[in-house]
Amino acid sequence: MDYKQVRRFMNTPDHRVLVEIAETAAEKGGKQIAEIFRRGTFSVKRKYDYPGSIVTNADLESEKLILTAIRRSGVKSTVVSEEVGRVDLGGRDIVWAIDPLDGTFNFATRIPHFAVSIGVREGGRTVIGVIYNPILGEMFTASRGEGACLNGRRIRVSRATALRNSSIIFEWWYPEESIPDPLALEKKIYRYTRRLRSPGSVALNLCSVASGRFDGLITVFRRSPVYETAAGSLIVEESAGVVTNSIGESWENLSRSIIAAGPRIQRKLLSFVQSQRG
Repeated sequence: MDYKQVRRFMNTPDHRVLVEIAETAAEKGGKQIAEIFRRGTFSVKRKYDYPGSIVTNADLESEKLILTAIRRSGVKSTVVSEEVGRVDLGGRDIVWAIDPLDGTFNFATRIPHFAVSIGVREGGRTVIGVIYNPILGEMFTASRGEGACLNGRRIRVSRATALRNSSIIFEWWYPEESIPDPLALEKKIYRYTRRLRSPGSVALNLCSVASGRFDGLITVFRRSPVYETAAGSLIVEESAGVVTNSIGESWENLSRSIIAAGPRIQRKLLSFVQSQRG
């Protein structure tokens, strides 16, 4: 896009402009990731935010390209990105929540299932969600109140109503107060449906629910990382889905785990979590 055209939006940018900036940034970062993946020339370093956490040069190179695109847009804002942390770009009203490579373990082990995730928040609410899968060329987008799309076509969550035979994503990092034993919860759900999967990318997992590829998900966090969950959670909501934390509160408070699905399946998954607490 021509960034000169958006200079007039620097102080109060229109959501359409923010979507365009996010799409452009995500595509730049994603194409760089895909190129490094195809070449196989990447380095891996250990991180210490949770056991087994790693970062690659692809994470860092993608992040640099995304930050450059946002800076060039001229939008006064703040960035919260997984690797670099917080970056002041002259404003606090707009916050970019960026995961430059979601699914790093998949990437590092040559599994072609990863994405770039960019959420835009205003006043503590996520208003834009953009997730780009560079391997499949899939761009998921959502703008609050305007629905969600995959490559420009509207998407919708599954219409499944019964947990039995539903396809559910279940992933966890740390136990949390509402889910003290994630493996016990997983086993309980497994009795109802043997279609449990752990694909390894929070952003793409949420997109899979939003597009009806999976019927629901539970992702167990002590505290939901804004850069991993903001964009995807909005995309699910704008696809007629329901997203809450593990005690039924809004996911926007970024506390605890994420439970996402169509309305009926989401209620059932939430009830499983609540019964475990009891």
